[in-house]
Formats: sequence, C-alpha cells, structure tokens
Amino acid sequence: MGIGLVSGTNRGLQTTKAGLCYRLGAPLLGLALLAGASRPAQALVIDPVFSSSITGSADAATIESDITNAISFYDNTFVNPITVNIDFQITSSASFLGQSLSSTGVPSYASYTSALDANAVQNQNAVELGGYNHLSTGNQAPQIMATTADLRALGFNSPATLTDSGAPGVNFDGIITFNAGLLTGFGGSGSYAPNPVIQHEIDEVLGIGGPGSTLNILTNNGKSASSVADAPVIDGLATIGPLDLFRYSASGTPSYTSSGSASSYFSLDGGATDLVAFNQNSGGDFADWGGTSQQPTTPPEVQDAFQGGTNIALNPNSPEVLALQAIGYDTVPEPASLALLGSALAGLALARRRVTRRA
Repeated sequence: MGIGLVSGTNRGLQTTKAGLCYRLGAPLLGLALLAGASRPAQALVIDPVFSSSITGSADAATIESDITNAISFYDNTFVNPITVNIDFQITSSASFLGQSLSSTGVPSYASYTSALDANAVQNQNAVELGGYNHLSTGNQAPQIMATTADLRALGFNSPATLTDSGAPGVNFDGIITFNAGLLTGFGGSGSYAPNPVIQHEIDEVLGIGGPGSTLNILTNNGKSASSVADAPVIDGLATIGPLDLFRYSASGTPSYTSSGSASSYFSLDGGATDLVAFNQNSGGDFADWGGTSQQPTTPPEVQDAFQGGTNIALNPNSPEVLALQAIGYDTVPEPASLALLGSALAGLALARRRVTRRA
C-alpha cells in the first residue's frame, strides 16, 4: 500500500494467501542496520535495514538520517515490547511517493477483538477500550486481516514473513520503497518533504492506512462493495481490516463501501464523533485519510491518501496515533479516568472543525 501525489497515483497489486500487499520490485539489500535512538525501558522498537539502493546512493547519509528521525517518534511514543523489522529501499522510476508491502495474518474476528479488549485493560489503553466498547455498532466479519506487527502488539505469535535475497536470514514485517526523484534530499530534484511520506508508510506496516481496510482488495480486482456483505473472501471466509471496525457514515451506522461519492469517517464511539474522513477515492487507499476528493485533509495529515508536499509530522494528538492506539499500540497511560475518553474525542473533533473553519 502506498501514498500518491495530489496529481495522481500508481500502485502494483499482489494478492497473497495471507491478504493484500503492494510492492515494487526489490533491489538487493545491504546489511546496514542502524542503532535506534534512545528509548524508554519498555518500548516498541523499529529496526531499519537499508538496501543497497540507499547505501549506494550519494545521498545515503541524508536518506538514512531522515528515516531514522521519522522512526524515533514511534520508538519514543509506543511501549509495546515488540521489534518491527522494516526494509527500506529507493527507486527513481515510479510515479508514487512511497509504497509498502506488509506481512499479514488473518485471525478470526472473535480472537482479534478479544485481544483488543485484553490489551486495552492490561495496558490501560483508554482509546483502544473506547473503540472496543462500540464494536457492536461497527462492521463485523468472520476474519480480520492485520499486519504481523499489529498482531504481535496484541500478543499474537505472528512472526514476520517477508524476505529478501540481499538479507539472508532476516524476516521483515514490511518492505518500504520511496521515490528518490520526488523527495527532497533523496538524490533527485523533488520538492516533496520526506518525513510525512516515511511516516505514512511506517504507519501502514504497523497496520493503519492501506492495510487497515480490505476495500482495496475488491477495487484492485475490478469489484465493488456497498456493505460489509461484499467483503473479500480469504481462505473461505469474509474478511475486513482493523480500521474497518471503526469506519462509519453516521452515528450507529457502519460504512463499508467503495463508492467515490460516499462519506465515511474514523470514529471510536460508534460513529457519534467524526475524528477524520476516510479516503473514498479508489485511486488511493481506502483506510487513508482524505474524503471523497483527491485532496489532503484540512489541515493536512501524514496519512492523507494524496500528499501535497507539506512538511508535517506525527504528534501525540494526531488522528494516526489514535488509530494506532485503537488497534493495539499502547502509550504510557495518562492519569485520567477511562470515563474521560468520550470528552477527549469530542474535544479533538471540535478542535479539528475549528481549524477547518479558519482555513
């Protein structure tokens, strides 16, 4: 799955037994492993491997520094005691800004949602618990297709499955490719800021953005959906993605449609609060942000399906962080009661509406 330019997008589809993945041909990898920045005692760790396409670039130092700086947000924000291995590559012969291939698994709806509940209670994840408590109003299907990184964050035994001949013995949760010709400092004359593209693709390996919905499986195979009854069948069972659990068109009304004119949004309280619009443009990923037009949100966010080049970064209040928390990524618990979750979500939505009106 990947991120497109405002002017257009291009994706290569690969459907595997485990689920849906997007990839570009992988160059051979160099074994350049970077030591992470300083982290909390218990923390999520993203370990990058830089391919020979990066280590052999004249701009290798800049590229590796940009990627490492983008990774530091996750390492310093989330406390799940897991390691996520990601292979980073560059190309100059593509029209996309970034693309990712994610290792996936397909647990049952019951086991996945039970893991959400258990993780939320054990780790005092109020966002996750709030979303879990409203699952009865959302989309439901026999299976959930989730990335292996997300599944391990929830306690599943789900090892990474992606490999590359340039890194023998290393299994990856994700393979990410950037268009060096379009990103500033990556070796070309590009004007697009690297950080939002890097974080966008890392989000996808973790489980939100593209892999968060199975709607792309349908549209990339020439099919459409008007409800969850049309969800793709994987290994004989209908399957939705983690963010499809929180996809609504109105309070109490779940949304699972590929219609470009439809309105859908991310909500953690059964649709009562519209946190951010999901992308409904089939040229982008349905679990990215962006609404029905080929435009970034206002203000722009890292997970917009189409980037306009603005240099933005995730922060603890970003809707992407809420989405990651909702699917099992834990932050250091705040000393607030779980009962405050509703007012916090409402406050975020109000703040976003105010920014939009000012714009």
